[in-house]
Amino acid sequence: MNFSLNEPIKLFDQVDGYGDIHNVLGFGDPHVVKIKNQWWMFIGGFQTNFKNNIFTATLPEGKTLSSNEWKITTESGHPNKANPIVENSEKGSWDYFGFHTPFYVSGRGANGDIVERVYYTGRGSRKVVDNKSPYSIGVIEKRNGVWNRHPTRVLVGTKESPNVLEPKVRYIEGKWRMWYVTTKIETGKKGTPQYCVNYVKSDDGLHNWSEPKTLFNEDENYYDATVFKSNRGGYEMAVCRSTNLYGRHPFPKQGLWLLEGAKPNGDRKNWSSSPKLILDCDEGAEWYRNGIGFPNGYYGESEHDQDTLYLFFTGIHQKRNWLTISFSKLIKGERPPFPSPFYFTIGKVELKKMN
Repeated sequence: MNFSLNEPIKLFDQVDGYGDIHNVLGFGDPHVVKIKNQWWMFIGGFQTNFKNNIFTATLPEGKTLSSNEWKITTESGHPNKANPIVENSEKGSWDYFGFHTPFYVSGRGANGDIVERVYYTGRGSRKVVDNKSPYSIGVIEKRNGVWNRHPTRVLVGTKESPNVLEPKVRYIEGKWRMWYVTTKIETGKKGTPQYCVNYVKSDDGLHNWSEPKTLFNEDENYYDATVFKSNRGGYEMAVCRSTNLYGRHPFPKQGLWLLEGAKPNGDRKNWSSSPKLILDCDEGAEWYRNGIGFPNGYYGESEHDQDTLYLFFTGIHQKRNWLTISFSKLIKGERPPFPSPFYFTIGKVELKKMN
C-alpha cells in the first residue's frame, strides 16, 4: 500500500475562528458521509454553554470530495448560530454534559426499514479528561425527518474498563458493526494512556451486541479505528493514537496509520500486521503537530480520482499559550481565539494510491 501525499489542508480552525458564528467555541471530530447527492460532515462542537453537541457542515450539492467549499449549517433566520441536530439532554441524564465524536450510518432497523443514525460518545462528567463519570455510547435516530435522541445508552463499559467512547459504526452485510475505544479513564495532564480498540456487532444496532473482541490492545495503544471500503477490493482502516492535548513528553507517537483487511471485522489477523504510517505529526504542520484524531474518508467517485483517498481528521495545534497566540493575531488585525487549554482544527489530506 503505497501513496503519494498532498500537503494536508485546514478546513475549520479554532485559532482562526469560524467567521460570524458565535455560539460554538471549537469544532472537531468530523465524520464525512454522502447522503443522496450531497456530502455532509457531522462534527462535534463545544458551545458557549460549555456543553458539547453535534452540528453539521455540507458541500454544495453535486460537489465532490476534491472541493473544499464546506459550509457550517446555521439556524434558520440566524446565520450567526450553528444549528445542532438536537438539543442537549436534560439535567440528570447520563449524557447531560454533551455529545462527542458523532458517526453517521444508515442501515436496516429491527423492522427491516432503513434508518439513519448518529452514534456518539455521551459525557456525564463535567470534566472532558480525567473524567469522574464514565463515558458511554448513545445514538440519535432520524424519524420523520427529525433527529431524536435515544434516551438510554446502547453500549457501556465494564467494571475493569468503565469508559467506552469513539464509536465507529458501519452497516455491512446485514450487521451493525462497531469499532470503539475502552479505557479506565480518559487521560488528561497526568497518567499513562491505556486504550484498547474493541469490536462488536448487532442485528439492530441497539441491543444484543456480541461479546467484545479486542482488535488493538494497550501495547499498540491505538485510539480511533475507522473502516472503509478499499478501491481495489476488501477494506482499509485508518487509525491514530489519543492526541497529545497538553504537549506532554514522553507520550505515544502521534500520527495517522493505514491498514488493509479482507473482511470488516475485529480479528487482528485479518488486518495488516504492520500499520503503515501516512502522516507523522513530528514532521507535520503546526496545526496537527500535537496529534491527529478521528480519521475517516473515502476514495474518489470518478475515473479521474478513483485512486485518491480523501481523509478527514482532527488536528491538535502545537501552540497552546493563549497570550502568545492572541498577540500574534492582534498584530495582524485579527480576532484572538477564546481561551482554551488546546486548539482543534478540522483538516483533510489527499492520498494518491500508487501501483
